[in-house]
Amino acid sequence: MPYPQITLRELHYFMAVATQGNFSHASDMLHISQPSLSMGIRSLENKLDVRLFDRTHKAITLTDKGKTFFLHAERLLEAEQNLQRAMADESGPLKGTVHLALPPILGAIYFRPIIRQFCSLYPEVVLTIEEYPSDRIVTQLLGHHTNIAALIEPIHNKQLHTIAFAEEELCLLMADTHPLAGRPICSFTDILEEKFVLMNEDFKINQFISEAFASHGVTPQVTGRTSDTSLLLTMVQAGVGITILPAAFHNPIQHDGLYCCPLQDPTLRITISLAIRRNSPLSKAEETWLQHSLNNQSFQPPSSPSPQP
Repeated sequence: MPYPQITLRELHYFMAVATQGNFSHASDMLHISQPSLSMGIRSLENKLDVRLFDRTHKAITLTDKGKTFFLHAERLLEAEQNLQRAMADESGPLKGTVHLALPPILGAIYFRPIIRQFCSLYPEVVLTIEEYPSDRIVTQLLGHHTNIAALIEPIHNKQLHTIAFAEEELCLLMADTHPLAGRPICSFTDILEEKFVLMNEDFKINQFISEAFASHGVTPQVTGRTSDTSLLLTMVQAGVGITILPAAFHNPIQHDGLYCCPLQDPTLRITISLAIRRNSPLSKAEETWLQHSLNNQSFQPPSSPSPQP
């Protein structure tokens, strides 16, 4: 009796649902409709004559058979990537695809010049860049949906190898008409009763902000949230609230109407790292991207943002 033929597409569908724990998130990541994804998973389960997912809970979880299948699917997809790397023609111009995942708050600050220079040097390499909050980026890496990512430390996962890339101080950003605008420096005691607009709750930068407020025994008064950094700045400009972002995010030329002020008591700093899976070789294009990024990294001892005149 012949075994059912499992396709690579079905393996990718399975890994997406398994790592995301949600059909909606998985379909968004795969850029397919949710009914198509559900149909693909049902087809796979019918071929295997087993149930891979427990759908009785709010979150989709793996059954015991699903956990076993996950281990084998992970190895098969790893073998597929290794086969593609082995067959790649390394003569002539560098070619291939670099799968990169970035938190939205970091991409525009640190990677715009790197992307521009890399694409100029290697025009035949395709950059596939996705933006997710840090926690979802980890699942992207572990699920083999991306191979290189930028993450905010700390990262507590032994399956990932990280390399420090940049260190940045967080600052207070407000409309230039705000009563605090013009101060050379602000303390958290100055802003405990201010209204804030922040990134959505699943963005890691919120952990640093919440911990700083908690050290003063309060929580921030949040009047708005968004996953779009441009919209966040627009709300700050409109006076909806003030915000806290990496100091390098503020460019007076681009963000007219905003004032950036250093923070103290406590001073907040974040470390950004590049992450890859351990024991998972990169393609020539991905290795080149990683080395190019590190050669142009901005990692340096932190310094306070300069007060504006």
